[in-house]
Amino acid sequence: MSSAHSKWHWPSIISAVAFAAFSAVHLIDDFISDIPREFNLTLPVTEFLALAYMVALVGLIAAASHRSPSGYLGLAIAGLLITLTQLAKSVPEILRPGPWRKGLSSELLAAGLAVTAVLTTVTAFLAWRTAPTEGRGRS
Repeated sequence: MSSAHSKWHWPSIISAVAFAAFSAVHLIDDFISDIPREFNLTLPVTEFLALAYMVALVGLIAAASHRSPSGYLGLAIAGLLITLTQLAKSVPEILRPGPWRKGLSSELLAAGLAVTAVLTTVTAFLAWRTAPTEGRGRS
């Protein structure tokens, strides 16, 4: 099921860029809400982890933008992991009575992150599945 260019290439790149944008802003919201303290992380460790996450995500976008099957697969995995994290941690917290973090803005950021993570998972996986098979070990 391979073609010269996957029709899912641009949807995966666009959703991944939106995913990266929501990730960055959601990380800022986490810092403002003092979330790293929940995990007993110091500020320097948290800053390093946030930087490493964003560098990895941007690197995957760069790889996928060059139609790399591993870039698509990496984006699909990253999107899936963030989707699962949002479902396991943020959704239960948001559903509790009372405001969550900084209120509606924090809730919209979490929802945007979840939606773009799901879109990235689906579109990147489809781009990976329909990418040319050369170099993937398939025949």
